[in-house]
Amino acid sequence: MAGTVVETSNTITKVRTTEDDNIWEVVLTYTLGTSSGGDEIKFNLPVNGMLRTIIAKSGAATGITGTFTLAIDDNGDNEIFTASGPAEGASSKWSVTEPVSGIIDIGVNPNDDPTSGTWTITITLRGD
Repeated sequence: MAGTVVETSNTITKVRTTEDDNIWEVVLTYTLGTSSGGDEIKFNLPVNGMLRTIIAKSGAATGITGTFTLAIDDNGDNEIFTASGPAEGASSKWSVTEPVSGIIDIGVNPNDDPTSGTWTITITLRGD
């Protein structure tokens, strides 16, 4: 069975005084099982604005020895961000300034599968 991804949160919150300034946050939860095949799992996200923060959190899993690669492609299939994800049970945060519009792809590519249970990876994107 291939892994799955679910958009667990998608919010736009006005946090500034100007009517046109909105801060958005999207939280994606990637779940990989014992037979995910170690394949990249992508999520297509419609967005229009400036990507400012990327947070990756790796849950605990049985038997994984590696990490994962996080890759974000713009609507022209150009890679605009890539990084190795944190080790099991850790998180990483990156500050970026990347204008995005249309559909972007957020891909998680695990180095291996858990030997039992599931491995949950959470990706949080924030921008304005």
